Amino acid sequence: MANRDLYLYEVVDVYGQGQYDYMEHLWQDPVLRMPEMFGLQGAFYVCAAGGGRWPQVINIWDIGSKGWTGWASNVDRMNLKRRKAFYGEWWDKAAQWRTGGFDRLLGGVPGSPSTEQIKAAGIRGSLFVNEILTVRPGSGLEFLAAVAEERKPLMAEYGHHPTGLYEVTSNQHEVVMVWATDIPSQVRLHQNRDTTRGLCDEGEVDERLVAWERLSAQYVTGGDTHIMTPLPRTVYGPDDWEDATLEQWLEQVESGQGGAPRRPVEDAATAPPAGSHA
Repeated sequence: MANRDLYLYEVVDVYGQGQYDYMEHLWQDPVLRMPEMFGLQGAFYVCAAGGGRWPQVINIWDIGSKGWTGWASNVDRMNLKRRKAFYGEWWDKAAQWRTGGFDRLLGGVPGSPSTEQIKAAGIRGSLFVNEILTVRPGSGLEFLAAVAEERKPLMAEYGHHPTGLYEVTSNQHEVVMVWATDIPSQVRLHQNRDTTRGLCDEGEVDERLVAWERLSAQYVTGGDTHIMTPLPRTVYGPDDWEDATLEQWLEQVESGQGGAPRRPVEDAATAPPAGSHA
């Protein structure tokens, strides 16, 4: 059996509009040049139009191929060695933009792709769905197995592809799920869900959506879902930020395409060759 896929999931509070400079500063973190230490899988800021506290940045770091042994090496460098670490200047500069945060140590489960599998499948998105859910204590693995078996193929039909289905290793009551998608796919999902529930007629009836929610309710007791904007050039992020002048925006709105991204999420069938992204 292979080593456990482990990830550090950071929720970072930032000053004002500091999310852009802070996320770009992540590329300068010396850990990215240290073998088998944290690798930056993704960074995002919470999009204010989709719920969630702002300004806030979410970072996901891949702990590496050595599993718990790799985690131990990372803890060692940030424990007694941190005060005199050679890369203290990076932390000092990061403090210009961030005020604090909260970490979760995550473990991948069967059906959750590794960073290398994400690259090979060509999964990319211009919008990400971030779910932090509270489940009945001790039921997290069973719930995530149901997600992998039933929800994952349904979400794929709606243009949502998981980049992580995670157990929170430090407690018995939380799971985290992250999905790569785009704005039109997220809108279609909401339209069909509300139409199925008799709340609007903007979409099409799909009873599978509410059937999943009934199953999910057997496990989930609370939590939050946010939408997130990805940092470009990460494993699954876009190539660059989009231009957005007032004239361009008005032209999109008048043509009925306001807010539509230039590039949809990709799956393995339409993906570029592995290694073609940063």
